[in-house]
Amino acid sequence: MLREGYPARTVRPTGRRTHEECSSGSTGRPFCVQEDAYTAGWYRASFMLALQWSGWGIGDPQLQMGMTLQRSRGRKAKDLLLRCHYVSAYDLRDAALDAHLERIDRSELRHVWGYPGAVYFLARRAAETGWCRELDAVVTWGDTLFPHFRKTIEAAFRTRVFDTYGCAEGMQISAQCGHSGLYHVHDLDVVVEYLDDDGEAVVSSNPGNLIVTRLHPGPMPLIRYRVGDVGVAGEPGCGCGRGFSTMDSIRGRETDVVVTPSGNRLIVHFFTGVLEHFPEIDTFQVTQERPDAILLRIVPGRGFDDRIRERAAVELTEKGADLRIEVETVDEIPPTPAGKRRFIVNRLPSSRS
Repeated sequence: MLREGYPARTVRPTGRRTHEECSSGSTGRPFCVQEDAYTAGWYRASFMLALQWSGWGIGDPQLQMGMTLQRSRGRKAKDLLLRCHYVSAYDLRDAALDAHLERIDRSELRHVWGYPGAVYFLARRAAETGWCRELDAVVTWGDTLFPHFRKTIEAAFRTRVFDTYGCAEGMQISAQCGHSGLYHVHDLDVVVEYLDDDGEAVVSSNPGNLIVTRLHPGPMPLIRYRVGDVGVAGEPGCGCGRGFSTMDSIRGRETDVVVTPSGNRLIVHFFTGVLEHFPEIDTFQVTQERPDAILLRIVPGRGFDDRIRERAAVELTEKGADLRIEVETVDEIPPTPAGKRRFIVNRLPSSRS
């Protein structure tokens, strides 16, 4: 309903300048919202608080692995003020990873931030090459932090991983404090409910669909918004002394990794970072059954044609998908029997390595 009604029936005036923000489409389908500076200020403050829980402080330089390579004026200012060394998570070939490790050494960086998959491959490369430098902390966001990701990152960098959880619709939802494995909910900005498929509250310690309400609604209120993930509520209280409510775990969407003939590793945000800029693409899924090719299934939206089909494949190739891209349009992409949407399906042996 929100998607079909946007923006005419979902956006209200606030007296402030608004701008559009879109989710990465890691569900396979991007979603856009309108926000203003006041609303954005709240979730950015929550995120800064989560970064401080990891031991980072303003002025501490860090390496960030991301997908927004065209840095706007605002992002450039952020990079300068926070001393951020922003590098591409599109290219995860060994040579690029070696350059990032050398940059950490040269600039004496003590913090690394980014998508779990990208940081995992950086850590694995560090272990393979004997790179040895202890970091103060690693902060991850935007995707599922699998147990083997955490184990590899913590072993290679001899530090702890602090995972955060939010959505690009303008909410920082929770983050780990480091004292335990619990996630602290940003109760000053969001309310989190855990519901079953019938909309009823689940019994404590049981997994439930995450339903989130943003307390600072701005131009586009999100009330009891289903984010598409499953989580488990935590027990009250934490040894760190913070009084926020807690989440025990987040069970996000499962994903594989596409490996190209040149050795590049394409995580889900590689594809969403490109395809989110194509409003003519409603939903997508990538399947790899051969080392030299992928099948991109697309549910076409309004305005999709052969020109869009070709341009999407070209832009993926230019960003680093150096393999054959076959594009197929379909009416729908069904979820798995468990009800989850898999946006990358790799049927090659050791597809998550």
